[in-house]
Amino acid sequence: MKKIYLTLLFAMIGIMANAQCTPDPNYTKPGLYPNRMPDGIVGTWFEQTLTLIVPKDTQINYSGNLYNIKVDSATVVEISDLPSSFSYICDNARRTWAGGAKGCAKMTGIPMASDTGKIQIYVKVRTFFKIVGLSNQLDQLDSSTIDFLIKMPTALQELEKEAGLKAFPNPAQNILHVVVSNYNAKATYEIYNIMGQLFPTTTTYSPNTGEVTFNIGDLLPGVYFVKGENEGRTYQARFIKE
Repeated sequence: MKKIYLTLLFAMIGIMANAQCTPDPNYTKPGLYPNRMPDGIVGTWFEQTLTLIVPKDTQINYSGNLYNIKVDSATVVEISDLPSSFSYICDNARRTWAGGAKGCAKMTGIPMASDTGKIQIYVKVRTFFKIVGLSNQLDQLDSSTIDFLIKMPTALQELEKEAGLKAFPNPAQNILHVVVSNYNAKATYEIYNIMGQLFPTTTTYSPNTGEVTFNIGDLLPGVYFVKGENEGRTYQARFIKE
């Protein structure tokens, strides 16, 4: 048991030092995206990238008059009301981006039973700017909300349906078999631990059985997730390595 705890500790340190996120290129207008995250499933690893696009030059209406302003920077002051087991890390340690820049924060965690239901996550951003023609720097604090729904599967079969994957044997020692819904040769499959750290593994696919086989002999004992991505959808299943 001590070995598992130490493994998780070092994994956490590695993720905090190397976690990365990339702003979503599909968003082009200033703002915080998305305003609603995909549903989370209790007991299943979840991750979502939030994208912040800072305005550069814009106008504000004050007392009926339009003023041209130049944005210096924006800072994420706080992300609050996260599910109890969730955390986040930004691509900028200071959580500050210049006017016109794109930034991101990766939110990760495993939803717990106590998190079930509708959640509103609050993101506070402070923007620093100057009115063109004036020297004083001004700032404004804005709060945005992100809707999030966490569902509790009623049975193991429902969890497998939501995940789109079934991993066996579970617990596993050296070989893990995965039954994949609607297998596609272009699909990718990866194994993560509960902290989201990726582990390289060797995989083979059997067209006769429709199974993907993972060689997990080198993995340390613990809880892991298989994540598959296929045609824009993500599937997950949890398993234990003995």
